[in-house]
Amino acid sequence: VEAGAGGGWFWAIGTVASAFPRAHVAQEWRENEPQTEPEPRWVQVIPATPTIRHGYPVGMSENALNRTPLYARHGQQGAKIVPFAGWEMPLHFGSILEEHHATRTSGSIFDVSHMGRLSITGRSAESLLERVVTRKIAGMKDGQARYGLACQEDGGTIDDLIVNRMGPEDFLVVCNGANREAVVEHLRAHNKHGAGISDDTMGSTMVAVQGPTAVQRMTARWPHLAEMKRYRCGLIEHGEHVLFVARTGYTGEDGFEIIAPNTATEAIIEVLDDLKEHNVVDAGLGARDSLRLEAAMPLYGHELSETKDPISAGLRFAVTLEKDAPGFVGQEALRQKAEQGVPTTLVGLNIDAPRAARQGAVVKHQDEVLGHVTSGVVSPTLQESIAMAMVDTTWSSEGTKLQVEIGRSVAEATVVPMPFYKRP
Repeated sequence: VEAGAGGGWFWAIGTVASAFPRAHVAQEWRENEPQTEPEPRWVQVIPATPTIRHGYPVGMSENALNRTPLYARHGQQGAKIVPFAGWEMPLHFGSILEEHHATRTSGSIFDVSHMGRLSITGRSAESLLERVVTRKIAGMKDGQARYGLACQEDGGTIDDLIVNRMGPEDFLVVCNGANREAVVEHLRAHNKHGAGISDDTMGSTMVAVQGPTAVQRMTARWPHLAEMKRYRCGLIEHGEHVLFVARTGYTGEDGFEIIAPNTATEAIIEVLDDLKEHNVVDAGLGARDSLRLEAAMPLYGHELSETKDPISAGLRFAVTLEKDAPGFVGQEALRQKAEQGVPTTLVGLNIDAPRAARQGAVVKHQDEVLGHVTSGVVSPTLQESIAMAMVDTTWSSEGTKLQVEIGRSVAEATVVPMPFYKRP
């Protein structure tokens, strides 16, 4: 923990009673509660968070990979476990295809505890994030979440992340698991005024519940969640425990992401078991990847990297170039790219082939190599081969005809708009 880390979003005990007195709840939160809603189910859409954290550490396997607090449950549910970003994670629970379709038509549950969860607190928390994140942070409201990136001075991407503003001096940053240490190092390098930086990943559980049926069940149990808009966050009570909830996800569907200290793991499991009783299934990394690709959401190491900047990756919306000096790290480099144009651009491809074009597949026009595929899949929803590719900007216009090398064959491809899929 950095100097000054005296508060934050995270709980050591995770109970309403231990976090703050019930009188405080009544004074601060009950006025926004519909009178028809029975206690104790409420949600604080714009929270003033308790100042406790540090749950129990996660387990570790004999091969030195981390195990999430839901590892035992995954085994009980028949998961295929694989190493991923330093963790043992479920690839699937029987069928990637079935889990993909379930997310689109009913709902699914993803253990995403490998994602980094960082508390940034104190009077200089906002200014630190203004310096590190490409989006405007100062204008965020309490209870708002915002997608952004952390960049190098040359504009290359350290990671993409979501900043949740929990209070005036309290932020929760969710980053990619494989980049967590790099993000923490980047924050520390620019922490000139003593903001609190706490890595709460190992003491918490994070799940994503995605899809229409999952949303229906969550809002039936906690009616206030129906009022929570996309990219908003807050707290819900589950028995004696308080859980963080954000209306975010990585599938292209509506849904929620839930975080709790490991002391509240049983509460999380109860939520998941209840969802399963309402036709919401467990899903793994395989379906999560095909779902995000249909939704054209970038994956670090594919569409983003230290050598791939957000302008080239089509994320101009997530870059605020109007920040006052000193701005964010990499702002001047990205300004030049935005003004002068970039040599390569991320495009969507519809490929005339029965197979998927994998990362690194050559994209060309006749004999001229124009770029490479960053991600590809045979879309379970669209029943066609789709891909994202970084290509010469000259050849990035919608409708442009290109070719993609798939194994020893060459398939025709057409540049198409993204995302490939939009939920009804």
